Amino acid sequence: MNRRLLHNLITLGLFLTLLTITACAASSAVTKPSISNTPPIDPSSTEPGPTVTNTPKLAPLTATPTATSTPSPTPTTTPTPSPTPTPTPSLRQLTTGGCCVQPFFSPDGQQVLFIDKPAADAPVGIYGVNLANPQPTPVLVNNTIGFRSFDQSIVAVMEDDLVRFSNEKTGQSWTVDTGGNWPSFSPDNRQILWVATDPEGPYDRRQSDLWLADLDGSNAQLLLSLYGGGFAGWFPDSNRILLVGRGNPGDEELTLMVYNLQNNQRTNLFSHQRLRGIEISPGGSWIAFFLSFADEPADNGLWVVNADGTVHRKLDLSGFGAYRWRNDDTLLYIPMRTSADESMQLWAVEATTGQSRPLTNPATLSFSIANGDWNVSPDGHHVIFVNSTDQNIWLITLP
Repeated sequence: MNRRLLHNLITLGLFLTLLTITACAASSAVTKPSISNTPPIDPSSTEPGPTVTNTPKLAPLTATPTATSTPSPTPTTTPTPSPTPTPTPSLRQLTTGGCCVQPFFSPDGQQVLFIDKPAADAPVGIYGVNLANPQPTPVLVNNTIGFRSFDQSIVAVMEDDLVRFSNEKTGQSWTVDTGGNWPSFSPDNRQILWVATDPEGPYDRRQSDLWLADLDGSNAQLLLSLYGGGFAGWFPDSNRILLVGRGNPGDEELTLMVYNLQNNQRTNLFSHQRLRGIEISPGGSWIAFFLSFADEPADNGLWVVNADGTVHRKLDLSGFGAYRWRNDDTLLYIPMRTSADESMQLWAVEATTGQSRPLTNPATLSFSIANGDWNVSPDGHHVIFVNSTDQNIWLITLP
């Protein structure tokens, strides 16, 4: 997922954390959206549907993919690890008392935010720690918890099948019927997108309908349907979205594709039976994902593909690990440990060359992340994580 999508998913996770705090367990079945003033989709209509252009036919993956109409991946290189990084990264504790999970950065990167209820008489809300001038205790930043736009100015909360939007800058409020599905804001705050997935049937074959509307819910339209997949993120230009899924329920492979909202064209990037962990780079130049249980074991691992599908490359990394984008060309990668007693280690991996280098040295900086709960600042200079030892939020400042 790209960082913006990651922020959306984190915020949604935070909303679920609130549900745990307040012990509200009510849920409702997912239904297809009912949009007023939206003409029904006529399967027999002769109106042209989305067209596919610049869509290479992807060859089956092998250890060394052969040239077909799908662009051939650039050969990987074996990086030579550099010595311990200089200057040395620093480690700092931000919270106490094991308060929080799923921390995230403010849009300007100056605050670390999280949901908390620090005292019995304190409100549940979003609290924050200022990085430049940290307070003795976190301060309440916002007492409204919901799904927020990229700039945090608009918050969406669920009201049964409706979503209520509130612009906290202008005071405006409105509702949109999304059929009980959470919306995703475009980066420019002009549109929203939601996915309505069938609640029954094999999970990897369920139909997912992608809906697009203006921010106020007007001009709602069904973009397309996919099977066993759905929406994977917005590109920064707000004109393109990343999708993954099967075009037909009987297809064996999932396809990673770019959908252009301006001309309804699709560009296929990569196909495989098991595409996981999709992340768009901050500038939209690259998409990272990993393959598992491939027919050719050499294909298993972390891959990157550029946004037009002309370059895709398997990164030369041993084993499996966690990853986040640091900037538009660099991934932060944490290899899986062989023992829980070992410290984790951060590596930088260049998407353009495949080369990697260590950013931290376990001998001088020891850390352990709980449940994969970590995030990267917008400028790529900081990493926050929940420490598995004390369940507090800690900060790593990178060189």
